Amino acid sequence: MPENKVKLLIVDDEGGIVEWITRIYSEKGFATFGATDGISAVELFQKERPHITVIDIHMPRSSIDGVETLKRIKEIDSGAICLMVTRMTDKDKVEECRRLGALHYITKPLTLDELDKVINSAVSVVKKKG
Repeated sequence: MPENKVKLLIVDDEGGIVEWITRIYSEKGFATFGATDGISAVELFQKERPHITVIDIHMPRSSIDGVETLKRIKEIDSGAICLMVTRMTDKDKVEECRRLGALHYITKPLTLDELDKVINSAVSVVKKKG
């Protein structure tokens, strides 16, 4: 894999969403990885060290939710660029994610335009970091 590819990790307990996003961004030239539960996501983050991680907050099929996944990823790398996804209107969870260092959040249902906007913004941050 070329060194200049941006690594993107997608975390959602809905496998179809993971497949959809990883396929689209792989076609756009990203190195993509996917996980359908928080524990696997943390392990994959530790192994692959993605530049950007997109995490669903509400993952009832996972043993840990997106907030806990974010906490564990930030323990590994406090500078990790994480984008949160939610279909909930739970402002407390979104605010907690911001306090934990999430760069941005996106609401479901996801649209490709909104996802592109947020991921492209995160790519700009990655490039500034060097």
